[in-house]
Amino acid sequence: MEQKSMESPGVSAGSVGSIAMPESEQTLPSGILTFLFTDIEGSTVRWDRDPRAMQAVVRRHDDIMRSAIASHHGRVFKTVGDAFCSVFPRINDALDAAVQAQRALANEDFSQVDGVRARMAIHVGAADERDGDYFGRTPNRVARLLSVGHGGQVLLSGVAAEVAADAAPQTELRDLGEHRLKDLTVPEHIFQLLAPDLETEFPTLKSLSVLDNNLPVQLTSLIGREQELADIRALLDRSRLVTLCGAGGVGKTRCALQAGAEVLDAFKEGVWFVDLAPLSDGTLVVNAIASVFDVREPPNQRLLDEVLSYLKKKQLLLILDNCEHLVAEVSKTADSILRACPTVRILATSRESLSIDGEAVYRMPSLAVPERVKGLSAADALSYGAVALFEARGRSANPKFKLDNSNAATVADVCRRLDGIPLAIELATARLNVLSPSQLAQKLDERFRLLTGGNRAALPRQHTMRALIDWSYDHLSAQEQRLFRYFSIFSGSFTLDMATAVCADDHIAGFEVLDLLTSLVDKSLVQPEHSSDESRYRLQESTRQYARERLVECAEMERIARRHADAYVRLAEQLDNSWDSKPDSQWVCQAEPDMDNWRAALTWAFSAHGDPLIAQRLASAKIWLELAPGEGRRYLLTALTSADERTPPELIAQLELAASKIDTVFGQFKAALASAERARAIFETLGDELCLANARLCAGRALLFLKHVQEGEVMLQAALDVFRRSGSKKTMGSALSALGAARIIQGDVPEARSFLTAAGTLYKRSGADGRVPAVLSMLAEAEFRAGDAGTALEVASQALTAHRGVKSGPNVVNILYNMAAYFTVLGRYDEARAHAREALELARDEQADAEVTIALQHLAAVAALGAPGDQEAQERAARLLGFADASFDALDYTREYTEQQEYERVRTALHHALGDARLAELAQEGQSWTEERAVSEALEI
Repeated sequence: MEQKSMESPGVSAGSVGSIAMPESEQTLPSGILTFLFTDIEGSTVRWDRDPRAMQAVVRRHDDIMRSAIASHHGRVFKTVGDAFCSVFPRINDALDAAVQAQRALANEDFSQVDGVRARMAIHVGAADERDGDYFGRTPNRVARLLSVGHGGQVLLSGVAAEVAADAAPQTELRDLGEHRLKDLTVPEHIFQLLAPDLETEFPTLKSLSVLDNNLPVQLTSLIGREQELADIRALLDRSRLVTLCGAGGVGKTRCALQAGAEVLDAFKEGVWFVDLAPLSDGTLVVNAIASVFDVREPPNQRLLDEVLSYLKKKQLLLILDNCEHLVAEVSKTADSILRACPTVRILATSRESLSIDGEAVYRMPSLAVPERVKGLSAADALSYGAVALFEARGRSANPKFKLDNSNAATVADVCRRLDGIPLAIELATARLNVLSPSQLAQKLDERFRLLTGGNRAALPRQHTMRALIDWSYDHLSAQEQRLFRYFSIFSGSFTLDMATAVCADDHIAGFEVLDLLTSLVDKSLVQPEHSSDESRYRLQESTRQYARERLVECAEMERIARRHADAYVRLAEQLDNSWDSKPDSQWVCQAEPDMDNWRAALTWAFSAHGDPLIAQRLASAKIWLELAPGEGRRYLLTALTSADERTPPELIAQLELAASKIDTVFGQFKAALASAERARAIFETLGDELCLANARLCAGRALLFLKHVQEGEVMLQAALDVFRRSGSKKTMGSALSALGAARIIQGDVPEARSFLTAAGTLYKRSGADGRVPAVLSMLAEAEFRAGDAGTALEVASQALTAHRGVKSGPNVVNILYNMAAYFTVLGRYDEARAHAREALELARDEQADAEVTIALQHLAAVAALGAPGDQEAQERAARLLGFADASFDALDYTREYTEQQEYERVRTALHHALGDARLAELAQEGQSWTEERAVSEALEI
């Protein structure tokens, strides 16, 4: 089957690649426009036969097309292979360009490839221009119009024909009647352009109205499924049975119908749709197929035999829709047809596969949704299928609705929370006649009350999201229902091992979990996520909420929540024990996918019905320090507050130790020291040498920053000795890097380099490459301490690149504001400002108060030192410095060397610019500012 599909936003099959337009062609017209789309008929066959000759032919074809379009004020906004997409302000220009191009192509000698004939289509309407391309119904429609034409033919839509009346006096229009196009929506009145020297006689149009089929009319267009349709067409090329599997509401039927329309001209006897949804008796499957072809059951003979006899020599595609509730009978019937009828292909839709020989299963994904990003624009959001569907259906529900930059993030969030499920999005957008997108988002927690209504002509089970999932749930066995309910306790994805650990109980044996899980995957109620390491599984959010309600109804919630929390705290402790022996990348890959489950376990454990000991054990785990220190800090505070006489001393010590580490990350050195000392006292009593060394490491680091350097070095050296005996490479590296920091503070740069180099070597050997950037950052500080800001900047740049690679938020903030200081010393104030601003933004995201204040001080330095003659800048800097002083006092934070040196330079500059009295007055004003006010003022710099 040769398939070439050209549909906004792209042209897919049969293409050799999309070519971006030169910069000069990027300014595109807007408003009501005329679109001219063209492509070469039968180009795929010619490329396969003689690619070298086709290269030369297509180059000449392209020259002709570009010349004709450009000479009539048109713009080519996209080419894909030999297909051209162009736009014109006026229809007469498009008509003249089409005529000129057809004449020129007809006069060329393309005999080396058996001739070249281009088909062309013209349509008029509005379209959304975005990033040099056009989107929306108009470009989609002209692409569909093009697909029904023949080489040498120029077709116009009914709208274009009305506008074209008297537009080109040398041309005429021939009425070809109404035709259904392959988008399956309302018929299009089509006209053919006639002009001197152009061919006039062509075969019948290749429309749905002419080709054999019974594909039902669709009232709305299919959106966001270009890749899926290309995948399905490719599978139909290779396999005689393709089954689209997916959860209810994901759009299997609509995609199957569209795929059938697009391959229609590849099947001599057409494409035939059989809807099995109304059937409740599997024995009637054959009857449903027979009725489509008007095959009657003969006396004394099976109806199936008569159907097979009818189909035996037919070349057609049979679409069997909604097979899941009759899967056994459908499988038998499909197998019989495929064996007896060699030129019949079957495209099935089902929530589970048919499981017969030769079946190609295509798992229908949800529509693409944007990741959570700041400042998501409407243009970027619309490039995702889920948002594009929301926007289109939203405008149908409420013509005043418009997706713009102010609501794009909210709409994206709604689509994300609806898992990109088309039916859920359509049900949600139906509410836009009374709710705004933000109100819709707020009500999603009540989704089963919200997501009702929609298309009254749909199947009863598609009237509401609840009915959709009810239908699937009711068709499960009792054990499948039980495991489905249990799975609702997971947040995000989970592994088979964790499914067994949580769900195997008195009702479900451990060995049963795999078979039941497989069945739920087959029935599209659980979504598999395969990777090279380990498969994971998840429930879509709407499905999970439904299962959670059932779990509560069955009074199973508390028991399963406890099992979930207990299993995940044990997993976290296993990861803690393997932390020093595993490379960081491997450890993180194991830990990261379960973060949502640990959050859920903590939420339950901290609740009134939870278990404080589980909460305390989980809050002390390394996952928070390594992956989410900001969250971990909050959990630790709650866990320490809840500790009482029932909490074992060793657990309290571990909580204090974890708190000390996280406080150090956020610059809370007094709090870090206090926690480390409390942990140290307990570990000394318990006689746990390794844990005691860890407490000394934490205390030693905090002492350095609190200017008790010699005392800190003693602690660090004692810890290092224990780590060396234990062979603990990562903690040994931490102690060495801290000793390097001590040497920096004391101005011993050569010794600092020695300690830091040794730390970096250990980190690399132990697979802790993600810690090397922090060592580089400290080496940069050593160079700065030695007075070489240029070298410091070079090393810091390497550290920043490496930090970004390992997504280390707090460390990125640290190196950014250090670099701001280096740039300031070098007089490169624009770069200093940019780095300090980025540090400020990231620090606010991390909720790191000390880092926010440090970034604000660096911006004050840019204002004070970079604009010495600007009175307003000097006064703003003075106020910001006052705010920084007050903030550091409140946080009990002591400036490090780099910040202290900068602070003194800024105060000196402001003293000379403003005088002591005015400086003190302005600083006092700044001390009363809120953080929001300080940030607002700093961003004016």
